[in-house]
Amino acid sequence: MAPAKKDNSTQVAESSTCQSKKTSVTISSPGCLSAPDSTRLSVPKASRSLEIEDRPPPSFAESEFHHIQQHQTRKAGNSLLKWSDVPSRYPSLNNAWEFAGWGSTYYMEIEDSDIVHFHSDRESKHLIGQWRATSIAGNDLIASVLYSIGPCVLQAGKYAPISMLLVALLMYPMKRIITEVATSLPLNGGCYNAMLNTTSKTMASLAACIAILDYLATCVVSASTASAYLAAEVTLPDIFSAFTLTIVILIVFSIICILGLRESSTLTLSIFILHAITMAVVMVASIVMWIRQGNGVLIDNWNTPDPEGTSPLRMIFNGFCIGLLGVTGFESAENYIEEMKPNAFPKVMNNMFSFLFIINAPMTLLVVAIVPVSIIQTNSAIAVSVLGQYAVGNQHWLRIWIMVDAVIVLCAGVLTGLIGAIGLVQRMAGDRILPQLFLIRNRWTGSYQYIVLTFLILSITLYAIVKGDTTSLSGVFAVAFLASLATFAAVAILMRYKRGRLARTVKVHLLTAVATLGVLLSSLIGNIIIEPSIAEYFVIYFCVVFLVVWTMLKRLQLLKLCYWLFSQETFFCRFSSLSNKVELFFQSNIKKIRSQPCVFFLKTDEPHIMNKAIQYIKKNEDSGHIKFVHIYERVQDIPEQIETHHRTLDEVYPKIQIDLIFIQGKFDPATVDAISRQLDIPKSFMFIACPSIHFEHGFGAFEGVRIIML
Repeated sequence: MAPAKKDNSTQVAESSTCQSKKTSVTISSPGCLSAPDSTRLSVPKASRSLEIEDRPPPSFAESEFHHIQQHQTRKAGNSLLKWSDVPSRYPSLNNAWEFAGWGSTYYMEIEDSDIVHFHSDRESKHLIGQWRATSIAGNDLIASVLYSIGPCVLQAGKYAPISMLLVALLMYPMKRIITEVATSLPLNGGCYNAMLNTTSKTMASLAACIAILDYLATCVVSASTASAYLAAEVTLPDIFSAFTLTIVILIVFSIICILGLRESSTLTLSIFILHAITMAVVMVASIVMWIRQGNGVLIDNWNTPDPEGTSPLRMIFNGFCIGLLGVTGFESAENYIEEMKPNAFPKVMNNMFSFLFIINAPMTLLVVAIVPVSIIQTNSAIAVSVLGQYAVGNQHWLRIWIMVDAVIVLCAGVLTGLIGAIGLVQRMAGDRILPQLFLIRNRWTGSYQYIVLTFLILSITLYAIVKGDTTSLSGVFAVAFLASLATFAAVAILMRYKRGRLARTVKVHLLTAVATLGVLLSSLIGNIIIEPSIAEYFVIYFCVVFLVVWTMLKRLQLLKLCYWLFSQETFFCRFSSLSNKVELFFQSNIKKIRSQPCVFFLKTDEPHIMNKAIQYIKKNEDSGHIKFVHIYERVQDIPEQIETHHRTLDEVYPKIQIDLIFIQGKFDPATVDAISRQLDIPKSFMFIACPSIHFEHGFGAFEGVRIIML
């Protein structure tokens, strides 16, 4: 059967049956709602009559063509679905579900109430300043010194301060890279969101899987380190070993999340101040002790021979690789950038870099200066407590203080990791990358209970698999964290090529981004070389998470494959009732997946732009319905060929319904928000071309609209 076509009269008739908020109108601009016609030129009536009389009668072939054309038009008018004569992949089953309905062209008015709702939401939204924002990610950052100094000294020995200094120096270009990415794409979601607006949905899913493992390792390492500090100072019952206590901490904070209790910026700021004061006291006491006892311990440590089969450079590199654990949390601030006040993010990154530079390397130097390296290597899990004990002349008061501080700040790190994971999984489920099950809230507390329970199971199994070994946990954590940082560096490079028109407050030199990416990848490989077993743990967990994500991404293709396999099996044909139910099951689920419409905001009538948007949606979204939305301020501004090219593309893609919507107004965040409400389409399924640097609105103001082309 030939592809069905539809004339303008059919479209105008259909437009009257649109939704209640859609009103069909005729726009006077030539070519907007009707096909171009050469006879529409302004010619006097007498001249037209004369031309018709002088025109020779049509030939038989021409008359036959007009008859065929009229027959084709009548034939299209009787078809509700597009169709094709291409042989079906399912010859023995109904394949009508493959084809979409015909697209329509209509006008839609924006309701004033939606505009008012948008502005009221904006005014009531509470934004946090730089110090409260710093405290949220900063708690993870400055707490990481509690579990990074020991493993670093274990690998680098007396060269550990050099390794930590190199880590701090690396974070300077990394700070600028993250700032460039975050200010260009100021949306919550971290590297997942950056990848989603730069590459394909599959690549963004890979980045999301790495981020999930980063959160997972954050929770487990924070809980196990808190248990280690507590067990070192408090005599626990036999039933409460450090291993058991870690699991108890994970369960308790998961219950806190299910109860709907979330950390507040006031609470995190209080914990941040407490920890900063504790670290300051430890450093001051250590400096005083160093002055009193002199350089004897430092000289003894420096004269200690290196282990056989190693070299200073190798030890420094190993310490550098594991010392990167001391900057975990550095990448976390972008996950809540939408909650920050304007221009606060660069200040937050500067604050975190300052704390990192002041605390990590100097404290490692103090450890080597007043504590024998062999003592730190024996007690690597509680290195800061040992430093506190030596700093006050083997008294225990500072060590107890450090223990209390460590338990508080590390437990806060567990909660931060859980909340970060909940936010990311929720975003991925909303983008239909993870099952909709994760969007179900608890009826009493409003929490995402299934996300929390799944994350708890993954955390406990990871801790059990490594048998509570701190070194293996640190290695898994380091690999996940470094992979996450490397993703930011890769996005910065891709953005320079694919999203070069975006406005930026910071612009990192391309060679700097490439060199930083190379160093991060080298460090990642170095951690695997130090402890090859961590690669096994990381790959296992990554594959489990990605398998779920990949299944969701390819669920439509998998359903079609199952439908085809069902059509090839003649056994089910013997049971007609069962066969019909199975057939309807596949068809209904495929239709349900394809029912989510997508919106592309169309500025031009260039067909290759329209086709590029359709191709992106075909590759990245399981949608059978696309709405081109053209927003104009004057009728004269509407491109002349936009409707003609829309109808052509609507016929080119028989499996996609393509609508064209005209809206009079201004393209701004309020209008986009109103369109999202009236069409009932989430902003995550609304797409635009990359805005230029001169665009009057920031990209973040559109709150989730995705960039899909240059």
